[in-house]
Amino acid sequence: MNTVELVEYIFESKAHSFGAFLRALESSSRFKKFVEDNCDKVRKKIRNTNSNDETVKDVLAEIELAYLLLQVNRFSRVEYECYGIEEPNPDLTVTDGKSGFAFNVEVKRIRCTDVEKRFGAWKQLVVKRVTAVPSELAFSMDIGSFDTPIDLVDHLEAKTEDIISYITETIVASGKKIPLRSEKSYSVPGLEGVFEFKLIKPLRKLTSGYTLYYGGSSPIFYTDKEYRKFGDEICDPAHLGQMRSGEVNILAISADSDTHDDLDFGKALDSLEEHVTQGDEGFFIKKGFKGSEDFAKQLERLSGIFFRSVWVAVDFVPNILWCNDNAQCSIPNDIGKILQVMDYPRSKVSFEDFKWC
Repeated sequence: MNTVELVEYIFESKAHSFGAFLRALESSSRFKKFVEDNCDKVRKKIRNTNSNDETVKDVLAEIELAYLLLQVNRFSRVEYECYGIEEPNPDLTVTDGKSGFAFNVEVKRIRCTDVEKRFGAWKQLVVKRVTAVPSELAFSMDIGSFDTPIDLVDHLEAKTEDIISYITETIVASGKKIPLRSEKSYSVPGLEGVFEFKLIKPLRKLTSGYTLYYGGSSPIFYTDKEYRKFGDEICDPAHLGQMRSGEVNILAISADSDTHDDLDFGKALDSLEEHVTQGDEGFFIKKGFKGSEDFAKQLERLSGIFFRSVWVAVDFVPNILWCNDNAQCSIPNDIGKILQVMDYPRSKVSFEDFKWC
């Protein structure tokens, strides 16, 4: 199959929405071969998602990591669920062509919070309505700040029509007054200090006739409880049950959410260590273990955790790798270094623009 046929076979009637997947196939012959070899598995998983956007993205997180691993020439083979259904079955098994060493990767994704989804849907609606306005202008929106209250979305949703009307009326009134290559800022009445937008008159527009959207800044709905999501992924008997005894096993966590970053990841690890040290039996029993000792024993099968955030990494290390000092099998240093810098600078082929519509 060619790349278009492969995408259509896997995603069926929704194939038109997966341009990023098509670009990934066209950019990497190794990835195309991986998808061809596993197209039936991926197709079945996509079918079983019942077209739910979040569950589709969970599957695609596995495929995206396979894509990134296949860009490392040293990794000679990346296999997808190769152990069958009768045994613990991690998502990916990777072979190092230099040493012949193999390691397993179980992939999990932290989803956007409900408030992030609501804000995203609200912004998409505003952009759609405003960009339908005929003008020679472009606009951008700066909304909220790092200490944005969670109830901001309630206010924005309640004022949706007022906001759209104010922006569109300002565009109509200001279109002839803004000089070329200049911009002007405005505050939305009732949302001063929270919602600001700019009107820009570019020298040349990419499209003709309608208002363009030039992006802007969005709020971070941080609650200081984000570390618990990491804890849930790490402290899950089903996830640890995927780890094969006597082998190197890595839990890979990706995050679509702007509110989950490396600080929350570190806080989750510290919190779990504290629960173990204090012998907090109730915490681990509630999670599905027999107690703290059972958790610590099962954790020995986990060699490390690989975290890939949406945020630009500090000190130019794009990925975070935590190594378990008490693991049965340790991650070789050279493999660990490769994982930490894998896909740096970030690939132009990003799976983040997948849409299920």
